[in-house]
Amino acid sequence: MACGRAAETPAVASPPASTLATREKDVIEAALRESKGRVSGPFGAAARLGVAASTLESKIKALQIDKRRFKSG
Repeated sequence: MACGRAAETPAVASPPASTLATREKDVIEAALRESKGRVSGPFGAAARLGVAASTLESKIKALQIDKRRFKSG
């Protein structure tokens, strides 16, 4: 007698990628605003977010964030 088990995978509710990218962009922009556009160093956005400066630079580029607009002048 064959056991007829359905191969079901539980549905995981995940936000759309655009929402995730928007949230990520908002968090990065807030950190850049607080650090006055500085990415690296002890008072930079990367330190505030707990990520490497090179990682944050990559994210800034991928999300097309203009970090210069956060610099105080």
